[in-house]
Amino acid sequence: MEEKETINFEEELKKLDAIVNAISSKTLSLDESLKQYEEGTKIIKKLEKALKEAEDKVEKVVGIE
Repeated sequence: MEEKETINFEEELKKLDAIVNAISSKTLSLDESLKQYEEGTKIIKKLEKALKEAEDKVEKVVGIE
């Protein structure tokens, strides 16, 4: 059975915001900017998955299929 990864949506959003700010500051090296960008895309995928799961639950509750 697959275990669901529990994420703290707000914390992940804060991490993403920090990454965006760091990259936008233009003080990071290109290599560090790329690493931060990769981390940001991973966070975005996790957040999108969490949102989709929440949407599916709401649809079940209200009877939308």
